[in-house]
Amino acid sequence: MILSRAVGYIIRNEQRRAERSQETVQESTVRRSIRNEADNRRRPKRVCIRNDVEEHNCGTMSEHCGFCGAVYWKEEKNTVHKYTTCCHDGKVQLPAFPLSENSPDAKNYRQRILECNSALAFASMGAQIKPPRGTGPYCYRLHGQVYHKVSPLYASDQHKESYGQLYIFDSSEATEKRLSNNQNCLQHVFEKLDSMLREINPFAQSYLQMHRLVQEHQLHQ
Repeated sequence: MILSRAVGYIIRNEQRRAERSQETVQESTVRRSIRNEADNRRRPKRVCIRNDVEEHNCGTMSEHCGFCGAVYWKEEKNTVHKYTTCCHDGKVQLPAFPLSENSPDAKNYRQRILECNSALAFASMGAQIKPPRGTGPYCYRLHGQVYHKVSPLYASDQHKESYGQLYIFDSSEATEKRLSNNQNCLQHVFEKLDSMLREINPFAQSYLQMHRLVQEHQLHQ
């Protein structure tokens, strides 16, 4: 009895394989869709409803550092009742950010901050993004290792200059190239950010130094 069932199971599987091998792409897609819907109906839905969760409210960020003016929540004081995670009692002093006021440039920067960040980055991020299945809340999930792609010093003929390659150009020329891909950003915003990075960022200085070394080497050949 058991042997006959096993033989019948094998025969049915062979028949199904033969039928599926004759399917078109559209028929295969429809069959899989029907099977997935049936599987979803069979799975029990998980519902978790709790009414005993107490709300926690941190309040407003009404506290300020006496040195740099950074804002805090009231409960963020340390054991000596001070806010020190920003500038360590004035020991760390940063230069004034050029776009911190309420000017049109500053407003454009805050509205387009992601575009500015991408345009002025030195490398691109690489990762295998694998969002989880289901219909739950959005989750940004990566599979494997996160890495950064650093471009060569000079762009090829098939590609435009981007990322760190733009720092070997004059500031005005680099700004024009960035604006061609980010037309919603203001020119003055890119000029101020580019000038600041060239002054304080060691990577911007390294790109320019490598470019000058290549030029000197070519002159001596």
